[in-house]
Amino acid sequence: MIRRIVDFVFVLLFIWACMFFGLWVIDSLVVPMKIPGLADGIVTAALKVAISAALVLFWLWLWREIVRRMFWRAIKHQ
Repeated sequence: MIRRIVDFVFVLLFIWACMFFGLWVIDSLVVPMKIPGLADGIVTAALKVAISAALVLFWLWLWREIVRRMFWRAIKHQ
């Protein structure tokens, strides 16, 4: 029982740390990004949104995989 609680706490801490890191990456790298050769602000904005969305989707996928593996490991040990 304690092991599952500790695993859950570690997953939550890891996911929160990844979320803050991802937000920092978006804020410091993606938002101020200037793309040379693209004078149209709409194209640049759409590209920034696409990159940010890809990072968020990767974060959600990572979270899903971690929780899925934890779940099946817990089921296997019962």
